[in-house]
Order: sequence, then structure tokens, then C-alpha cells
Amino acid sequence: MSMRLESEVSIITGSTSGLGAATARRFAAEGAEVIVTGRSAERGNAVVDEIQKDGGAAHFVACDLGDEASIQALVRDSVGRFGRVTNVVMNGAATATETGERSLSITELDNEILESSIATNVRGLLWLLKYSLPALLAAARPAEEATTSIVAIGTSGTRNGAPGMPAYWATKAPVEVMMRSVSSEYGGRGVRANCVSCGLIETESELGAMTSEFREMVLGMNALPYLGKPEDIAAACLFLSSREARYITGTTLCVNGGASF
Repeated sequence: MSMRLESEVSIITGSTSGLGAATARRFAAEGAEVIVTGRSAERGNAVVDEIQKDGGAAHFVACDLGDEASIQALVRDSVGRFGRVTNVVMNGAATATETGERSLSITELDNEILESSIATNVRGLLWLLKYSLPALLAAARPAEEATTSIVAIGTSGTRNGAPGMPAYWATKAPVEVMMRSVSSEYGGRGVRANCVSCGLIETESELGAMTSEFREMVLGMNALPYLGKPEDIAAACLFLSSREARYITGTTLCVNGGASF
């Protein structure tokens, strides 16, 4: 590995499995001290153990993105343990698979699913920005052209349109807007903010819920003849968080196989 994140401290939300876990492993392999977060201590500590066995540095902090106090404690604990935070990957989300919304149309939407999606995907996004930005600002050195970074995980369905899953699309759409807003407000103070817009990625949860018909439908809309892997998203997050992306902010990188929904 090239150690592109040497001396960095990275909070990666939703990193007890799937995209987040792959990103945590990649960041640690590139030299970052990684804060693994999520609601499951068992799964989180398993990711930490894996990273440490490979020679990386990681620490688990339990966090519920639907709870403001939990998010505040995550940032406080991270700064207290490592002295600073230099980049944040905002991956945690209430997915349509988790909420049971995957096959629902908007006419079947109920308030429980909607409120769960809003709590994590909208309020959680804003609370994480509120509490992490002071730490990122403190670590940035704009006069030396040394920036800190936020990367938020979005979804290509909100850019191109897709059927079903109305609460998920509605509550993930703000991700790109907020990254552009943050980049506009805080770029001059040394914080970069970008979005990775994902297509369908073969995580364990997606594979467990995916029918062969759905897989073929998505492949039929892709320019590439295969689906993405969690490591593809990790690589995109790594690039946008690294010094190689020092002049990139307020943008969206689509990692979706050229999907046209």
C-alpha cells in the first residue's frame, strides 16, 4: 500500500459491515487511525480485530445515527482518543433493505418507514456535520494548503430516478446538496466535502435480498456487465479523502457501472 492516509484520523460511520467495513479496512491499510462505528459492538469489534491483525490502527465506538447525543459522543470520543479528526466518511444509512421498503411503491408507504429513514438519513446527516465540522476545522491548515475531508455516500437512484423505495430516495437525495453546501461554506477554512454516488453494490445484505430477476434488471441498465464490490466504494472514498484530491470539493463521483435508471 502507498500509505496515502498516513497520520490521518478517520471516522467511518456504518463501518461494522458492507461498504463501511471495506472502507475502514482500506483506510487503515493506507495508514489512517480508524474509528469504526455502528450499533453492533460485536460486528464493530470484529472489524477492529481484523484491522489490527493486519497491522492497522482502529477503535470501535458505538453510535446510533438516529440519536443526536450518540453522534456527539462519537466525535467527542474520537477526538479524545486520537487528539483530532481529519476526515469523515458518512456511510451509515437506513437502507430500503433494512427498513423493509425495498418492494414498496409510494402508495404503500407508511409513517414508520418514513420516520426511520428521516431520523438516520436526514437528521443523522445534519447532526454528524454539526458535531464533526469543529474537529475538522481545528485540524485543517488552509494557509499551508492542508485540508480535511468529508465524503458522504449517496446513491445513483436519486440522480437518475428509480422505481419504488420512496422514503429511501427522498431521504438520500439531500446528501449531494449538503456536500455542495458544506464545500461552499467551509472550503475557505480548509474543509473539503464530496459525495460518492453508488450504484448497486454486492454487499452481504444486498446479496441476501437480491433476486436473480432484480440483478438482471440492474445489469441491463449498467454500461458495465458486472455489479460493484464494496472495495470499489472504498477506493473512491480513499481517493477523495487523500491529498491527491486536494483541489476537489463540492463534487459527486459516480461509482455505478455507468448505470442509467
